[in-house]
Amino acid sequence: MNMLNKVVVILFSAVILSVFSNTAIAADYSANTKQPVLTAALNKLEAMNNRKVLNVIQGQNSTGRPIKIMFRDLATLGYGTCEAVTAKTADGGLVILISSNYKTAPVEAVACLIAHESVHHENTKTYDEEVRAWTTEVQTWVAFTRLNPSLKTSDSKLVKRLNYLSKLYVNDGNQMTTIAGIIANQPAYATLKRS
Repeated sequence: MNMLNKVVVILFSAVILSVFSNTAIAADYSANTKQPVLTAALNKLEAMNNRKVLNVIQGQNSTGRPIKIMFRDLATLGYGTCEAVTAKTADGGLVILISSNYKTAPVEAVACLIAHESVHHENTKTYDEEVRAWTTEVQTWVAFTRLNPSLKTSDSKLVKRLNYLSKLYVNDGNQMTTIAGIIANQPAYATLKRS
């Protein structure tokens, strides 16, 4: 076999292995969602190897069951100022409801909301839980934009919010000091228990 044939065989083998390994890695999120944008967001979390969030979403949570994820008009549910909420279902499971306003936001930004809401599986309704949720969201966005800085240029309202929060986080030396203060001063969080 001449050198050119060897190179072609090696390249062909590498391409085949790459295709099959990427296919094998992709998890099945059909227990979580049927919506392609949300599946794509979960795949982005998987590509970032965010196992902590994905494990919670897939069942390693307070219910022991996969968390359902869907877009909803949150205003009709009384959560018009929220980006997303986690709620208990009638059968004792959990569902993450993401504002339908974000159906066209970059999937990485939607993934950050999923990461945030995954923390709420604990359902402690505490200030500390909320700070952990925002921390998870911001750290996820920072990781996504480190790999793809062009994400920051989107006109999406959600991206603008994430850019603002990540700027505060980075300016605080990768700490949540300023963001924790914002959470503490939000009327929506005024009734949260403090440790």
